[in-house]
Amino acid sequence: MSFASINGTWNVPSLEDAKTSGARGRLTASPTKGDIKCAKSLVAALLGLSVTSLSYGGDGDRSDGRENGERGEHRVLKVFDAQGKMVGPLISVSSPPRTAGVVLNINGATILVPIQRASNSGGQISASQYEWAGDFNPAKYPTSDCSGVPVIDDLFAKLRPASVIRQGADAAVYVAADTYSTNITVKSSLVDAHCLSSSPFPFNVPGWQAESTYSLTQNYPEPLTVHY
Repeated sequence: MSFASINGTWNVPSLEDAKTSGARGRLTASPTKGDIKCAKSLVAALLGLSVTSLSYGGDGDRSDGRENGERGEHRVLKVFDAQGKMVGPLISVSSPPRTAGVVLNINGATILVPIQRASNSGGQISASQYEWAGDFNPAKYPTSDCSGVPVIDDLFAKLRPASVIRQGADAAVYVAADTYSTNITVKSSLVDAHCLSSSPFPFNVPGWQAESTYSLTQNYPEPLTVHY
């Protein structure tokens, strides 16, 4: 199955590339039997890759699975909310920490919102249901009691920096202002629903103030599902 990727798509060499690459390399001389055997193996491998890729192609709306047009369209996994409304295509980010999520446009800002497998009160993990994932690191606040809006300090965000905060069954995303990062004094942090404000607070971190907030669970209620 194919995942959309925020880092781009894989480029698989074409069969024509395999034929012409030899003209620019060591096959410019009269080919030996070993050269011909290697070339045939390369062509066979490329054909195998092409078949694997095209086996998931075609128009998803056509029951016969035939391609739409010359090349067909690759089917992409999508994220749906509890009401069956499509949120967007599933996105995979390879840089650490590895993340799967969906791209949203919030008041003109394009952000990546991660998802994770849903769990129950006993800590058991669902095999097919998902939920909005809170930030990998604890939320940081410029106040001493974890009130107000969190500091957004994801300096390595692929899109507009944002912070997802979960409080019980509610999940909201805070979107960074369209500015350069600045040093912000952090006075508390929310860890497992507990506010911590003792040492090492306060300290400074580079980050952004939130420009807007958006309730994920109100607009796209959980559990989420992933399918074509």
